[in-house]
Amino acid sequence: MDTKKSSSESLQQLLCDKYLGLLADVKDDGSCIIRGTFMCGDNWLRLKLYLPHYPALNNFELYVMEKFEYKLYTATNMTVQEDWMLEDFMDRLPQLLPPKERIDVPKITPPQGNIFADILALHKPNEYRLQINEGYTRIRFCEFVDFEKHYLELGLPSLELLDHSVPDCIPLGEMLEKSAHSLEEALVLFLKVLEDLRPFYDNFMNIDELCHVLQPSPATTKHNSRVFPLKDRVYLKVTSLDPFACLASMEIKIIGPTDEVSRLRHVLSDGLGNWDSEMDMYKNLLRIFDLLFFPMPDWADDQDQKMDEEDNQDLRCNICFSYRLDKGEVPLVSCDNTKCVLKCHAACLKEWFQTQLEGKTFLEVSFGLCPFCKAKLSTSFAALLDE
Repeated sequence: MDTKKSSSESLQQLLCDKYLGLLADVKDDGSCIIRGTFMCGDNWLRLKLYLPHYPALNNFELYVMEKFEYKLYTATNMTVQEDWMLEDFMDRLPQLLPPKERIDVPKITPPQGNIFADILALHKPNEYRLQINEGYTRIRFCEFVDFEKHYLELGLPSLELLDHSVPDCIPLGEMLEKSAHSLEEALVLFLKVLEDLRPFYDNFMNIDELCHVLQPSPATTKHNSRVFPLKDRVYLKVTSLDPFACLASMEIKIIGPTDEVSRLRHVLSDGLGNWDSEMDMYKNLLRIFDLLFFPMPDWADDQDQKMDEEDNQDLRCNICFSYRLDKGEVPLVSCDNTKCVLKCHAACLKEWFQTQLEGKTFLEVSFGLCPFCKAKLSTSFAALLDE
């Protein structure tokens, strides 16, 4: 035990003296793991070095950060001498690594302290994954233990928000600019936001799992609305205008033939007055419309779904003759004539209405003639196109 302690202290002293920014962990079996960020020649490197027979280099594994991933080096793709020890290896790293693996030092001085030391302190692989690009200008936190699908990407050293996984209606950039003055504060704030959004994601998760969500496709953590079938030719669009108050800001729109929509709006209005706060959004909607479940497709898996969507003529738009548009929209609008088989994209129908002399809009509802049976047709493009 004393030998191990002495060896560990000696190694820590070496790192402090020559390779500041690296930390070491000496195991009871004699192995050693060195990790961190340090100046290698004229470049910053982020690495993890595993030495199973410390201080010898036998069977070493060196992981060097390249862009957002670690690249592995061993004796098979790096030339080292058998008698080298750790210090020999570290001093020769600038020559051993290919030029493309070397990382330029950012020319901008971090506004507060040493940004590289901050990054090192936040390296917690058991809690999330930390990724850095080749030039150390972007940092990304992802694969959080409790929020696997979420991510936060910031610019370095400015801490400018570059990308994130929460709905765009949340002013995350303003929140970070106002309250986060360090990398750690930005991460803590983001995790608090995710925790506050847990009810929002829980409610939509049930809809995603138990309903046939048509839009958006695919539904992600950034979307705050869902469109899914209520019954034949009738759809619900559920939107949470403020994800922090998911149920209080909920907006429900019914899409379908005019007469059926009018009837169902009365049902919805009565049901919202008896909303049960003890039940989630999915169960409340079932209760309001007196259903045991919402319609689900017959597809067994995603591959069957894609094939059916592409091949089934009945699913396609009667104007553009395709099923899903570039932004994921599917045909949702059907004719008021119950005998008409028309179904089309809202965007396609809007263009059709604009070509007609009879086309007009009143109180957000657009009117025109059905392109299939020529009967009168009305719909709200505001509900369908987020206008």
